[in-house]
Amino acid sequence: MTHTLDVKAAKTNPSKFFKTPKEVLFHPELSRDSKIDILRQWEVDARLLSVAEAENMMDGESSHLGAVVSALIALDDEDKRPTSETGSTPAKQGGGLKH
Repeated sequence: MTHTLDVKAAKTNPSKFFKTPKEVLFHPELSRDSKIDILRQWEVDARLLSVAEAENMMDGESSHLGAVVSALIALDDEDKRPTSETGSTPAKQGGGLKH
């Protein structure tokens, strides 16, 4: 049985629906904007956990802050990649620049 992701709920509490931020990047039901919304909320949650940890108020939960930031950077890099007319990224060709 296939379960459809409750995107609205995932945007509110990402760690309830995903084990790692990387899972958000590769989830087939999510648009790019939804991925960004989910990861940004996870970043807020992770930063709050980091503050709690610094104040010795943490109960062992992992914040995933580094992984969240890396996932957001990956989405940003993906958006900046040049694409050909077919919509795919160009293949790397040749050895390098010739002067």
